[in-house]
Amino acid sequence: MSDTNLTSPTISNRTKVIIAVGFIAAILFLFSGNDLIKMISKPIPVLCMAYGLFIQPAKGRYQWAVIVGLLLSATADVVISLHFVAGVVVFLLAHLAYIAAFLQDSRKPFLWRALLAYGYGLIVFFFLTSAGDLGDLTIPILLYAIVITTMLWRAAARVGAPGISDQSGWSGSIGAAFFVLSDTLLIIRMAVAPLPLGGIIVMLTYWLGQLGITLSAIWQGNESNHVPQK
Repeated sequence: MSDTNLTSPTISNRTKVIIAVGFIAAILFLFSGNDLIKMISKPIPVLCMAYGLFIQPAKGRYQWAVIVGLLLSATADVVISLHFVAGVVVFLLAHLAYIAAFLQDSRKPFLWRALLAYGYGLIVFFFLTSAGDLGDLTIPILLYAIVITTMLWRAAARVGAPGISDQSGWSGSIGAAFFVLSDTLLIIRMAVAPLPLGGIIVMLTYWLGQLGITLSAIWQGNESNHVPQK
């Protein structure tokens, strides 16, 4: 592990404005009863994260891949409200972008972390198929589960890897875990049973997940200075 030349980012006035806009949009989405306001405000927090990362002075392949993932996620936030399956496809593309990002600076297998990630995915999938009714979505959800647990594995594989700061490794890994938790709760609500405050919890864990991944890119600094680990 190395923290050389990596420090926590200074919060500028522009960054404070971005945070405020994202926070206000999140509140509007969670508590507004107007469908149009909810649709407009839903992608704004993630767009703010993408813009906050975009204005960082040091951006390499890792940062750009995360930006692509954030923009795809914001697009999916809108598309999924119009057509669920199409939105899931766009989210799947976002996860592929995050996988590509995480592979930029750590390619070590860390097989036990893979076993934990895929084991979690299998447990959730078998729970859903036994307790709920996935219907025609069974295969798409299985494929999505494979992709998102791969994303979780590769995020976890950055923790402790050479050339990756502890802040970046842990924030990315925790962010990926929150993202997986959000999707897990979402499909449980859809296929098994409603959850108390389920909609709010799904969105909060989703935004926390995106924030963790964004911070991992900000804290990591310039990816071009890092050599992928074989």
